[in-house]
Amino acid sequence: AGLAPVLSDVKGESIARHLLDQGAVWANSGREVAEQCDVILTGLPRPENVSAAMGLEGTNINPDGILAGLQPNSVWIEHSTTDFENTLKIRAEVEKRGAKAVAAPLTGGMQILKVGKMVSLVGADEETFKRVEPLIALSAPRIVRCGDFGHETVVKILTNMLCAVQDCAMGEVMMIAKKCGVDLKLLFDAMRISSGNSFCWETEFARVMDGSYYPDFTAEMMAKDIELGQGLAKKHGVPMLMHGQVAQIYEMCMARYGKDSGSTIPVRLVEDACQTPLADENLRKVFKDWTYTTEIADGSYVIVHKNIENPHLKISNKIS
Repeated sequence: AGLAPVLSDVKGESIARHLLDQGAVWANSGREVAEQCDVILTGLPRPENVSAAMGLEGTNINPDGILAGLQPNSVWIEHSTTDFENTLKIRAEVEKRGAKAVAAPLTGGMQILKVGKMVSLVGADEETFKRVEPLIALSAPRIVRCGDFGHETVVKILTNMLCAVQDCAMGEVMMIAKKCGVDLKLLFDAMRISSGNSFCWETEFARVMDGSYYPDFTAEMMAKDIELGQGLAKKHGVPMLMHGQVAQIYEMCMARYGKDSGSTIPVRLVEDACQTPLADENLRKVFKDWTYTTEIADGSYVIVHKNIENPHLKISNKIS
């Protein structure tokens, strides 16, 4: 795309070796990145990680952070799903230095990121948005403009909160079906064209079948987003009857299976409680080569399954 990327990560150069071999340049600190670039992008797990990268330490500025090297008229693009209030604090520091801030959290999952079909929820003033839209579109071409800075982060947090509920519910549904003698591949297919369908059902069912419970997103990351949502709820006086329970389930999962276990791990709690695995050898074979991509159809997200028998194609081909 004619760009000259400058990279930095606390894990060191090895994590970016394949990009450095293609011409990217390594920087030893966030400050060095900001001094060389007119657009700086961050994508980090937690609010404290973002603050550390920017060099914001309370009221002090770390001399090695991005803020210390930020140039006037440059743009900071924040791709992380992080704390709204913390992002506002950093935005204020960015603007003090004559730069602009854009919040652009990504959604869609790593599978979709790898094929360049991610959705970016973008908040920015109109002039800055037009300036960075082509750059964001290189990795996340499906851009949803969420108005000015701030609302996009709320939308992303709420998206993951709904996914967490679905991850906690699907194990119970699958186990009931199994105990009733329902074929689970049949259940998977039937649910996909029913009112109970969801993104998580379509893309994470296979992660139960392969025993990984890992849709490229960890239990710790999901728990973090629920925590962020609980903070918003508390601030605005919204009761968390459902998500309070979901938060407890993820805490149980992390205690039992580890923080790095996949975000679909609540299903395993049900399996262990019933002493009954959901997958069997036949189902593992059925989903062995399964993968998916996504399309936008009539304004809605559609999962396109690959390498698996799809009984609904006849139905879809008959109805125009």
